[in-house]
Amino acid sequence: MMKTQLQTLILLGILLSITAFSKKEKTEQKYTIIGQVTGFPNGTKFYLTNLSTEEVFDSATVENNSFKFEGHLTDSPEQIWLQTTVNKEFIYTNLLIGNDKITIKGDITDFPWNVTIKGAKTQEDFNYSQSIIKKYNIKRKSLVNDFLKLTPEKQQEIGPTIWAEIGKIDKTTDSLRINYIKSHLDTYTSVIELGFLKNKIPKDTIQKIFDKYTPEIKESKYAQIIKVFLKENISKIGDKYHDFEGLSQNGKKVIFSNIRKKHTLIDFTSAYCGPCIQAANELVEISRNYSDSLTIVSFSGDPKKEDWLKSLKRDNVTWNSLWDGKGRYSETAIK
Repeated sequence: MMKTQLQTLILLGILLSITAFSKKEKTEQKYTIIGQVTGFPNGTKFYLTNLSTEEVFDSATVENNSFKFEGHLTDSPEQIWLQTTVNKEFIYTNLLIGNDKITIKGDITDFPWNVTIKGAKTQEDFNYSQSIIKKYNIKRKSLVNDFLKLTPEKQQEIGPTIWAEIGKIDKTTDSLRINYIKSHLDTYTSVIELGFLKNKIPKDTIQKIFDKYTPEIKESKYAQIIKVFLKENISKIGDKYHDFEGLSQNGKKVIFSNIRKKHTLIDFTSAYCGPCIQAANELVEISRNYSDSLTIVSFSGDPKKEDWLKSLKRDNVTWNSLWDGKGRYSETAIK
């Protein structure tokens, strides 16, 4: 009897030790972002925006040329914008990190292209992919700025020449990005880029590339876009629409085919999407002026239900809004 009790106590002790270790390991999984930057006034607030959800989820303040973020990412690696505004100028750089410790060094003039970011393999993979096309991105941004500075008359006159030059740059960068995808099949950056460029690569080539990814990458949320693309016939002009369903703001499951009319505007949106917020008043006006001949159906790309519902109140949405909780990786959104 005593032997059995002793064995039970030993087993219990082992289980408690494993549990304690697991909890400790879990609490230690966090991201730490240490910034050493110049040119930013004390009190400048940097923000982290999750590009999957478009949600600002953390902030830090610059003091004596430094700032520090600490937190936990439940799903990693994540695409993140590190951003701020100084003298009404939007300043940012891109991160691709998990629960890693990274350092960021640079002057205000180094953002976004020349900031030094180190400490995470996923980030360093991303850095390399961006270094290949950096000079083309800089040139493209310069041309766009040149165009925006023109008067409307000059935009009409020389705009086509500027955009033709931008088109050439885009063609070059697309080619370089595709070469990166094919030659770096062990990186998250590769599958993310494949998601963006899937319409510019033959489908059989995409399948061959996808087959060579590691199991870890294949199971990531970024690979979901490719899986759906390979599985489904993506709509083209003239095709019959893909039917879909979602939860309405009234709490009922709704199938699109049951609420569409002869003319239907499908509005793909999300709570933190800047252009979507800017379009809100125009959609209200369209609904008010054309409700007798046009039906609006919104589909939310928000992963969080509360964000979706709050945005409906903010944007005065009175028409059907549907939500499936899968964010940008929803099959409906991908199609």
